[in-house]
Formats: sequence, C-alpha cells, structure tokens
Amino acid sequence: MDGEAEPTMRLHLHVSHAVQGELFPSADAQPVTRGYRGTVASKVAGITYRQLDYWARKQIVEPSITPSHGSGSRRLYSFKDVVILAVSKRLLDAGINLQNVTTAIGFLAQRTPEQLTGIIIMCDGQNVHECTDSEQMVALLQSGRAVFGVSVGSLWHQIKEALEHEEYVDLTKTPASTDTNRPIDDIAAIRMRKKLESRRKSRAAA
Repeated sequence: MDGEAEPTMRLHLHVSHAVQGELFPSADAQPVTRGYRGTVASKVAGITYRQLDYWARKQIVEPSITPSHGSGSRRLYSFKDVVILAVSKRLLDAGINLQNVTTAIGFLAQRTPEQLTGIIIMCDGQNVHECTDSEQMVALLQSGRAVFGVSVGSLWHQIKEALEHEEYVDLTKTPASTDTNRPIDDIAAIRMRKKLESRRKSRAAA
C-alpha cells in the first residue's frame, strides 16, 4: 500500500445509518460521450494518481466507463466519476471517515450527472446526508451538531470548466469496453448497490 493512500484508512468516526438516494438514475440521463484517462481524472479532481489507483483497486471509486483489469490496462473515467472523486477528496480532507465517504459515493453514483448540480452532501459527525433542498439543510443545522457540507453543484461546474481544457476519449468514435446494452450510469449504480448490500450484510453479521 502506498504512503499517500494510508491516511484515508486511519480516519475514525462512528456511523449508524444513512438515508439512501435513488436506486438508479432516471431514464432521461444524457448519454456519456467523453471518457478521461486516469491522469486527467486525478489532476482535475485534485488527488494524486497513486490515490486514484488505490481507490480503483479497492473499489472505493471505480471508473464507470473502462475499469482496470490488471497492471497495464487503461482506466477510463466519466465526467460524473471525476465529480465523485472530487467530492470524496473534499470529504476526506475534512476528516470524514472512509465509511461515510463511501456512503456519500453511493448517493452520488445513483444520480445522473445533471441531478448532481442540486445536491449538497452534509455530515453531522455520525451520519452522512444527501440534501436536495434548503429544508433538509436547515433541519440538520438545527440539530445542534457541528455540520460539514460539500456543494456537489459547485464542484460540478468547476470540474466541467476544467475538463474543457483537458484531453478526452471520444466515445462516439471509440466504444468503451463495457456492457453496451446498459447506460454507463446504470452500470455504476448496479455496482454501487452490490457493494452497499455487501457492506450492510457484513455489519449485520458482526
């Protein structure tokens, strides 16, 4: 394990439960037409390539277009993947534990890229919450706990602008090595659902 990845595993907070988001993105999601190499994804998200590689190998944040299948294979990330990477980085930098960050990733993976513009991820020290309106945020603030929030919409716009100046793979000319019968966001949601179910079963068994 590389030295830069280890600190994310040493963060400790107690977590009970979190509110689940939508299971799958809506059917009107825009098709994914651009893919980004790991070097671009890590640069724009503000993380090191080693951290990106570690998260992909540990299935914390995986590239939804072309996952890596061993040493030498090239990962390909979608725009939404890069947003999720950036949000994860902000949460970890704020001291949010990896389990809560993974829950936040689950929320975001189940949304379309367009839906991410209206989301704020908030953590009250125990649970992570997906807020989509001011009433939800006010309720958390009135709980009396210290609350930390990340505006996914703000990062969405920052990353969209940054990626306009980066190299990308045109997926309309280079088909991605994934199940072409399913939208990319749909596949990512299925993967995340399986991981969340597995973790819930593990916690229940313990």
